[in-house]
Amino acid sequence: MTIPRLYYVTAGLDPETAFATWSAVLSPLFEPRPWARSKSLPTGSANGAILGDMIIAKVAFEPQAFLRDAERIAVTPDHILLHLYMSGGFTGMISGEQTSISPGKVAVIDLAHEVRTRAFASNTLSLVVPRTMLPDMAPGTLKPRLDAARNELLAAHIRSLQERSMQISEDEVGGAVADTAEFLKRLFTQPDHLAQDARNAEDDLLSLAQAVIRDHLAIGKLSPDFLADRLGISRASLYRVFAPHGGIMRYVQERRLIAVRAALSDPLETRKLSRIAADLGFNSEAHFSRAFRQRFGITASDYRRTQLEASLHTQLTSPEVVNQWWVDVATRAPPAGA
Repeated sequence: MTIPRLYYVTAGLDPETAFATWSAVLSPLFEPRPWARSKSLPTGSANGAILGDMIIAKVAFEPQAFLRDAERIAVTPDHILLHLYMSGGFTGMISGEQTSISPGKVAVIDLAHEVRTRAFASNTLSLVVPRTMLPDMAPGTLKPRLDAARNELLAAHIRSLQERSMQISEDEVGGAVADTAEFLKRLFTQPDHLAQDARNAEDDLLSLAQAVIRDHLAIGKLSPDFLADRLGISRASLYRVFAPHGGIMRYVQERRLIAVRAALSDPLETRKLSRIAADLGFNSEAHFSRAFRQRFGITASDYRRTQLEASLHTQLTSPEVVNQWWVDVATRAPPAGA
């Protein structure tokens, strides 16, 4: 059985079809509505994967309002949406509180509560998990926003998981789900002392280092000194964290190649190949071409062509796929009080 992929790209569809598709995909979560001043039907696109009991997806949408009322809550499973805004944002009611979310922030949306928001045009990463992954988080205990330190860690985890999900194998899904569950439990139940032991401390430091690397891949010479300074740690600590990964610079090179491959796999990516390589820190197109072919056994242009050809033949995923996932997860959940 292959990993279920979610592909809901509504660009190019007529407005009525695009709206119907978008509404069907969101139906277990929200009802999308036009902004009060807009006559356009709300639409959006999502590209992601179902990883066991989790969904991780890249989601983009135009300005619109999102509504989750008591009636919808009563007939949909109990989940938590962790929504990282890469751009855009929203204002409104989530997790029982009025709040605003701006770029770089993760909205913690407890779906046991009503949701009434007005969102700007946004590019986001969405992680949906059942409450059973966070057994201590009863309705009403989650706040809509995290402090800066925990927000940074959660954003790093979501970005890493989304990037990994684009190439993850079936035998890696269980580990990814277990790691995410453990991370979220620590994040929400140990806010003052997140890292309780040396292993967790190094895992958290690695996540933050990965985020810094991901955000600065465009810097051609992404040096250990730069990373140590941004993280506020010594070079010795930095070297220790990356020792199991073959060293810092090897890791940086690997992240650049993986980021290029992820971009070339993204049906929403429109940049030219040379621009993608330059934006991700390759100063020489010839060096990039050799490195990509050596790492993946195919030229970057051939890889992009195969991905484009595949996407042209990819049909929109039926909304029933994601809707059935909600039912299946609810069925696997233990009875209340178990």
